[in-house]
Amino acid sequence: MTAAPRGRRAYAPRLPPAQRRDQLLDVALGLALTGGFGAVTIDAVARHAGVTRPVVYGVFADRAALTHALLEREQARALDQLAAALPHVPPPGSDIDPDALLVRGLEAYLSAISTHPDTWRMVLFPPEGAPPELRASIAAGRRVSLARLRELTDWGLHGRGLPGVDPDLFARAVLTLSEGAGRLVLADPERYPVETFTGFTRALLVALRPGA
Repeated sequence: MTAAPRGRRAYAPRLPPAQRRDQLLDVALGLALTGGFGAVTIDAVARHAGVTRPVVYGVFADRAALTHALLEREQARALDQLAAALPHVPPPGSDIDPDALLVRGLEAYLSAISTHPDTWRMVLFPPEGAPPELRASIAAGRRVSLARLRELTDWGLHGRGLPGVDPDLFARAVLTLSEGAGRLVLADPERYPVETFTGFTRALLVALRPGA
């Protein structure tokens, strides 16, 4: 009797280098989010991507290079989205409502989280075993955000006739509440859609107006 031929393992089709790199990083991101950074190995990435180990090594020299590239990509994505969400202080004489500006910024931030949830899970829910590089980057991003928010709240509080409110404490409160809202959007997007937070923020700002 002749032995039945073994089925050949199906591998992913060939891809241009840039696409292959993104594919492998996407797989690594999924592994990190579901199993922690300890789950991100060359073997695991090759297996889940449907490629051989040499294909992965052809893009990344080793596991450290793979992890570094993943962190670099997700940090860049988060910072770009954050920069787009945080408005700059309007120039003197601008007829811009501070409340509307704050709500638009919050909406842009939470929409970015909703649209790119895996990137923001890395930031707001750092996976187990996250390297110090990730935590340092998150801390740096928070410092940049806080500095921008201080400028905005200082301008906005004066524009609303509330010069006695500490802009630093107000900015810290906005940052903390925004991050908390982002975590809720990620954890339960059906219960906490973006519109829930923008509507709440509008109502809260109305209540905080002088004489309200």
